[in-house]
Amino acid sequence: MLRSTCARIFNWGGKQLNVSPSNIILITGCDSGLGYALSVFCHSLNMTVISACHNIKSNGARALQNLNDSKRIITIELDLLKPDTIRNAQHKLKELIDNNPDYKLTALVNNAGTMCFGEYEWQTWKQIEMQINVNLLGTLRLTKELLPIVRQHHSRIINITSHCSLMALPSLSPYAASKAGLKFWNDALRIEMQKYGVEVINFVPGSFVMSSNIAARQQDQAKEMAANFSIEQHKFYDDYFRRFNEHLKIISGFKPPNQMQDEELLKKFEHALTNSQPKSLYIHEPLRYKIYRLLSQWCPPVIMDFLIVKFVNMPTYHQPSEEERQPVKTKSLKVDGS
Repeated sequence: MLRSTCARIFNWGGKQLNVSPSNIILITGCDSGLGYALSVFCHSLNMTVISACHNIKSNGARALQNLNDSKRIITIELDLLKPDTIRNAQHKLKELIDNNPDYKLTALVNNAGTMCFGEYEWQTWKQIEMQINVNLLGTLRLTKELLPIVRQHHSRIINITSHCSLMALPSLSPYAASKAGLKFWNDALRIEMQKYGVEVINFVPGSFVMSSNIAARQQDQAKEMAANFSIEQHKFYDDYFRRFNEHLKIISGFKPPNQMQDEELLKKFEHALTNSQPKSLYIHEPLRYKIYRLLSQWCPPVIMDFLIVKFVNMPTYHQPSEEERQPVKTKSLKVDGS
């Protein structure tokens, strides 16, 4: 027991476990980005992959269905806001295991998520609830449904959280709240499940918003925010709001599915998945993330707040001019040229 504990602390020992088609991995959020990349990667490891996609007819789902040896990759539709699709995922998994007695669930990877950029006052309650319901409550619902199978097979649960769970950023407060909640749930669940032989792992990937569709609807989200502004909010925020969302155009719009070319990230994921002594926390980050995260542990809040503003490098608010302060009867904000 002591040796095992020391191995986890210092990452000593541990051997790579062999995987084969009898090892099932269920991954959520596979339409694009990290989920799609992990599906392709696990398929290359010779595992049987259940790729849960939000839209079974999406380009990502179709691309996965067209991979060689399609019997080892199964695409299912999963909407974490719809309990019936969660139950269907559990049914599909159980059916696969029942029909193949030598198969076992090796890992559940909770990757699906959604993100909305915008200051807290701007975001509508619908947008706030969406992030909490998908990122946190949806993950909890799916995991609870699958826990009996996970426990019986001594599977691993790999929860994809975020750097925002370690260091919250402005303009992402509901997203950060959902990911921080996921992190603390992960930590408690890890302790609970250890005695049943179940590993629960927190996997924090680097920033990959440019290669995923997690913020693809940002300009539509901005229009929804603007449509719910009061006259006073329009007067106060319009110029700043327009510049803010102009800056975010680069991440908006749906991108084709792609296999992320980040070998270091995939190497860490493989360690989390197949090492006999996995770490409880994996962090994959560029150097600047590491620097800011370390600084946040030592700097007083007033300094850290200043550094975070520099870190995010977003447009800033400017006091409106006297002309902008004049009363207006109606004013509509146009975003993305609409």
